[in-house]
Amino acid sequence: MIKRVPKIFISLIILGYIFAFFSLFDPTKRIVGLLSFVVAAILHIILLMSNEYKSSRHLSLASKYIEKNMPNNAYDEILKAARLYENEEELYKLFYNKTKFKETVRKVANLIYDNIKDHDTPYLRFIGSMLEYISGDLEKAKRLLVSIDTDKLTIKMVRLLGSVFYDLKDFDNAIKYLSLYDPPYTPMNEDELAVVYGLGISYLQKGDRQKAKEYLERVELRNSTFGNVSQILKLLENDSKES
Repeated sequence: MIKRVPKIFISLIILGYIFAFFSLFDPTKRIVGLLSFVVAAILHIILLMSNEYKSSRHLSLASKYIEKNMPNNAYDEILKAARLYENEEELYKLFYNKTKFKETVRKVANLIYDNIKDHDTPYLRFIGSMLEYISGDLEKAKRLLVSIDTDKLTIKMVRLLGSVFYDLKDFDNAIKYLSLYDPPYTPMNEDELAVVYGLGISYLQKGDRQKAKEYLERVELRNSTFGNVSQILKLLENDSKES
């Protein structure tokens, strides 16, 4: 059983098909083009057989069922996806913009929450917590996330935990969990930016302006538009001048 394939597979498949197509117009390259097509087709089949691809298809169906107000179908597809492969990137991409389907999202989230078992994976709890967060039930989102062992928390789980505790105005716990993935360098990607930014605004809410400034400056160094960080730092600077 193929769990996942390297991301370069997709590029190789596309390039293989493109080369095979253009070789049709050049008789001197038809044999190479045929070989290119065969290799691309084999890689394509391997991709379609991978658990990663199958899981993404189930998540995509779940997303469509949410948009069609079919919560039970969405729940079934999420369970199928979770059993096959843990794909947090695809999860964020498909579900984080579902706020306009809040009622259906709430029903799906509650199906996960009400049926969660002790042996269920952190990934399924993460899916449930994300949907609870989108639907506005912060307490349920928190319960699902804090039930995950600390050593099994991924950066995306911690990022969501930080948001939940921040919205609950529990800034100490927001800092506690976000600190698990505080990078010792300038944040490199969106997840790290969100973690460092979350630490900055949590310290700001606690009144520790110096700590807040240190974290927010790290965010600004990488991406000055992230979370309006430059504007927040300007306000901090102006406040310090006035006081």
